[in-house]
Amino acid sequence: MTIDGKILISGAGIAGLTLAVLLKEQGHDPVVVERDEALRTEGYMMDFFGSGWDVAERMGLVPELRKIRYPIDALQFVDNQGDVYASLPISRVSRALGGKYVYLRRPDLGHILYERAQSLGVEIRFDTEITAIEETGDAVHVTFDDGMPGDFALVFGADGVHSGVRHLVFGDEAQFARFLGAYVAAFHLNEHRFPVGRAMKLHEEPDRVAAYYPLDDTRLDATYVFRHDETHVAPDERLAFVRQAYAGAGWIGETMLDAYQGTEPIYFDTLTQIAMPRWSRGRVALLGDACGCLTLLAGQGSHMAMAGAYVIARELERHHGNYPTAFAAYEATLKPAVAARQEDAAIFARYFIPSAHSWPWLRRLVIKMMFSPLVLPFMFRTFGARSVLRDYS
Repeated sequence: MTIDGKILISGAGIAGLTLAVLLKEQGHDPVVVERDEALRTEGYMMDFFGSGWDVAERMGLVPELRKIRYPIDALQFVDNQGDVYASLPISRVSRALGGKYVYLRRPDLGHILYERAQSLGVEIRFDTEITAIEETGDAVHVTFDDGMPGDFALVFGADGVHSGVRHLVFGDEAQFARFLGAYVAAFHLNEHRFPVGRAMKLHEEPDRVAAYYPLDDTRLDATYVFRHDETHVAPDERLAFVRQAYAGAGWIGETMLDAYQGTEPIYFDTLTQIAMPRWSRGRVALLGDACGCLTLLAGQGSHMAMAGAYVIARELERHHGNYPTAFAAYEATLKPAVAARQEDAAIFARYFIPSAHSWPWLRRLVIKMMFSPLVLPFMFRTFGARSVLRDYS
């Protein structure tokens, strides 16, 4: 069985672009559609290592990753006055991971993948969304929001936690969603005078956490994670919703939000996982957050997105285009690892955000222990230091 025709990938994020590059390098003809008008520039800072690093290394992307530099020398926990009570040098993290580590923003990785896809001649259509999918036996008939149809050999949904492909093929999101009881908002300031310095500063209070990342001498990223019952928040109400959640917040939590002059947080969503019994149906398969969202608390969403794309491409090559066998092998390889990481993230979510019943002195003691040179390597093993592709070729 061979793949005869173009392959459609919905989503120009990390999962979709990784898959497009790998399929193009194998000689296929992938087409990427993205509902946004351009690559997304919003997103939070992340540690990049483990499975993601493994795939990037196999794709030859590590030199590009290492070029990214931000003025962040340490991760520091601060109290209500901004005084540091726990500090972890980034150099210590890198040593614990054997040097296979960088600190970067999610859009940075997306841009690197996009540049590689463009250099290979991958067709990428922005401002385009799939409105209908119908499998016709030997192809998948797809209709786009401009009314234009197209036939494709395979269709991949790499369009995130609120996947449109998943909705069209597998049904409503609610049947797969696991809300973890919290929200996340992220934005950046182009000009600031906040005392962050050359460190990622993390400040926590009961039911809310705020993290601040310097991008250069004037720009700053902020990420807020807070407990709240699940509710509908209209786009024009999001900033007010976050401000209410951080009313009276200590250190710079409240004043940072006041300083933001946009109409809403650039990034806003629930902390919600996606768990599905199957990741494929016929000629359609899902990858990344569309089928196995871990949430940002797992710290491995981008890692697993790249790993999923790598396994799909490798299994299609291994089975000479026999997509039913390839999709089954893809799920068998990754589903157990994704399920385990989702459980870890759900447990971590209960402890990452302190509650009114937390003991601050105990939390601070545990944090300091986790940052120690002896404990740190074991902590990273729990959070995905070992690649899921370590024994996969």
